[in-house]
Amino acid sequence: MTDAPLFSITRIFNAPRSRVWNAWTTPEALAQWFGPKGSSGTILEFDLRPGGEWRGRMDAPDGSAMYSKFVFREVEPMSRLVWVHGFADAAGNRIRAPFAQQFPLEMLATVLFADLGDRTRIDLSWAPLDATPEEEAFFAGMMTSMTGGWSGSFEQLDEYLAADRAA
Repeated sequence: MTDAPLFSITRIFNAPRSRVWNAWTTPEALAQWFGPKGSSGTILEFDLRPGGEWRGRMDAPDGSAMYSKFVFREVEPMSRLVWVHGFADAAGNRIRAPFAQQFPLEMLATVLFADLGDRTRIDLSWAPLDATPEEEAFFAGMMTSMTGGWSGSFEQLDEYLAADRAA
């Protein structure tokens, strides 16, 4: 393994781990919060098991659409999700990121769920897979943007969990 850049972000949610886990592993819940703020998502396929795929469509406010395909590597209930993360075309074929051809084709995403009683800590990381030095450098330069994107997603997750708690 190289010294590839690693993106990581941590957030504490005011909900027990079971509710946060369900928000990450239930397609209906994911569609309500996953993605940058202002976008809307559709889960096209969700097979929560090693080797299973999670495919989605994200519609941006400007009317454009992007597709994703994630392939699960590890599913440890209530504690860990690991998947290969990347973009796809509408049919689910792996493609380069529509916003930048220099972005790594695939990344390894890891999400850890820590039980804090009535709260939950999420530790999320992305690491480029089989990336060229140029792709790794581009990825490293995108850290601020990735932090902003995930922070917006996590704000939406906060709102989803608050509404779910109130229901």
